[in-house]
Amino acid sequence: MHKPAPIRDINLQYTRTTRITGLILALTVPGLIISPGDPLILGFIVGGIFGIINCYFLVRRMHMLVEMTRQLRTLTDKTEQKKARAFMRQGFYPRMGMIIGVIFLASRIDFISVYGVGAGLLVPTLITIVDANVALYRHFAARDAVDKI
Repeated sequence: MHKPAPIRDINLQYTRTTRITGLILALTVPGLIISPGDPLILGFIVGGIFGIINCYFLVRRMHMLVEMTRQLRTLTDKTEQKKARAFMRQGFYPRMGMIIGVIFLASRIDFISVYGVGAGLLVPTLITIVDANVALYRHFAARDAVDKI
């Protein structure tokens, strides 16, 4: 009776997230003109760039997982499910290491704020969550409007 909620294609979601994050980062650049060398703004820009890179590696890993499941045909066997989980863990630790490395380097460099880097790293995730929720809200609002007719 009810169709499942729409989930955007991961490439489309990544493109939207990258565009919006790029726009936000571009809007912070005038802050560097007003206050050159501000560590918070520089950290935010560095964190945003590495946040997008982190998203890119996540999208690549998910595409590889899809290919792996196509090769296995089904994930009903417990060993195949364990392989899929291990595969995703193998992608998680390098991405987490990159985040820790960027934050560690920012803590050692005086002209980059760790708080700015942290905020910049979280921007792509926040954008993805908000964008996906807006899409779900629009879907259910449109469905409810059609049901009331």
